[in-house]
Amino acid sequence: MRLAEHCLTCSDAAVTAIVVEVAGDTALVVVDGRRERVAVELVTPVEPGDVLLCHAGIALERLP
Repeated sequence: MRLAEHCLTCSDAAVTAIVVEVAGDTALVVVDGRRERVAVELVTPVEPGDVLLCHAGIALERLP
């Protein structure tokens, strides 16, 4: 699931990610079927099942 949002600085697309687990200030998320870790300091508290808008390994926003 991808959004049409793009970074103003580098033109990369922000992507939606589903949180699988949280460990401190990072979360394991699923993006397009692959797992990766992202920093979640900007959107805490985060729980498994939350949907985040992420860019460059950082969660920028929690989506409804």
